Amino acid sequence: MTPGTADRGAGQRPVRRVCELCGAPLPVGPATGRPRAFCGEVCRQTAHRRRLCAPPAAPRPAAPTGFAAERRFVPPLREPSEESVAELARSVREHAHDLVRRLPSADDEEALRRVAKLREQLDGLTAAVIGRACGDRQPRRELREPRP
Repeated sequence: MTPGTADRGAGQRPVRRVCELCGAPLPVGPATGRPRAFCGEVCRQTAHRRRLCAPPAAPRPAAPTGFAAERRFVPPLREPSEESVAELARSVREHAHDLVRRLPSADDEEALRRVAKLREQLDGLTAAVIGRACGDRQPRRELREPRP
């Protein structure tokens, strides 16, 4: 076997291996383990950086159907007003009371659907409260105390 070639097994021709980035011939490595793909550290790091910066090769998965399609991501407001947070909290409270009232008579699928809707609203409320707190830029200890 000559330098820059790899043995493909008994009775097969050796294959010449080259660097995946620059095309330089690769030295023959050990007989065990994964064969080398790059001639050196510089080519390996350059290829890694290119992979990181490249757009994703795989297409995005299709939109979900059924129950999963009913949950939509609602981006949080950048700086929600006190009124919008209060309105969202009232809506969550009303849906929670409605869920408690209807839960004993609802079937499993309907109950699960209502719980998922309530969870979605709670996620929105949490995001709004956090956005409001981050928008105020108050120190953490002051967030626990009500503002005058």
